Amino acid sequence: MIVHRIVGYFLLFCFCCFVSPETVQAHGGVVEEDDLCVIKVNFLRAHFKVYQPATTGLEQFCEDLPIATRSIFVMEYQHDALAEMAIDFRIIRDVTGKGRFARIEDVEKIADIDGATVFYQSPLIEPDVYLVSHEFADEGDFVGIVSARQLDSGKLYTAVFPFEVGFTGFGYWPFIIGLLLLLQIQYLFMSGRLRQWFGGKVVTTSLLIAGLVIMSSDVLAADFRVTFTAPEGQPRINQIHSWVLHIADASGVPVEGAKVEVDGGMPKHNHGLPTKPRVTEELGGGDYQLDGVRFHMSGYWEIRIRVTTSSGTSTVTVPLQL
Repeated sequence: MIVHRIVGYFLLFCFCCFVSPETVQAHGGVVEEDDLCVIKVNFLRAHFKVYQPATTGLEQFCEDLPIATRSIFVMEYQHDALAEMAIDFRIIRDVTGKGRFARIEDVEKIADIDGATVFYQSPLIEPDVYLVSHEFADEGDFVGIVSARQLDSGKLYTAVFPFEVGFTGFGYWPFIIGLLLLLQIQYLFMSGRLRQWFGGKVVTTSLLIAGLVIMSSDVLAADFRVTFTAPEGQPRINQIHSWVLHIADASGVPVEGAKVEVDGGMPKHNHGLPTKPRVTEELGGGDYQLDGVRFHMSGYWEIRIRVTTSSGTSTVTVPLQL
């Protein structure tokens, strides 16, 4: 009886690992908080995101990247102290042997870190948003290292985050495996075999697993890619202008008949757009006319585009440095 119970709980634990890969694989200095990626440089924090504009448009990634291509790393400070510190950024091939569990102590043991380095941005002070770009030549396992140094005291703070280039995720497999597992448990329960193992606890266990399967269906949510063109040229400060948004699904097929809502602002200054841009016309072929766009000051802006179709809703963030 005890052995059966242990096996049952072990299967439940394994299932939880499958349907919650983002929790099980949390690692390094980047974490998810309130649907945002946050990098922790010791006690200092910044919003962290990565773009691969040539292949995935404005889709954001926390750490793992789908393919080897030009990647843009962005840090938007949550602590003002980072704006006055010299920050350097290094990417190395993972030679620690620790994989996802690599930490700063493992990096410090590397005898030839320059030999393992594939990208290095020397220290610089960026008062607004820290942004670097690197062209990955190969897929594989890497470690990102962000260091911030106080100019007055010389004190150094460091964040280390392992990540994979060429990461494809788990797709629908967690949902399929969970559904199959639920069906098997239901069969055992109806046949009376599971009741012999777990007794009255089987109902609670089955309900818990059913809830986890329902939660895992979030992987089926719609996913869109959004690009934009400004027919009037580069957006200018204090001028009303228009954009043409092109919306496609994850496979690149144009999305038509969508409901498109737009807002945004300057996160650093904690204010929104001075106008309320809206889509005034669907142009066909996945193109939408957006009018009423205006920026009243230079700096880092984010435009949030919410796309709703019959298959779901996604919000895409467009980063702009004006």
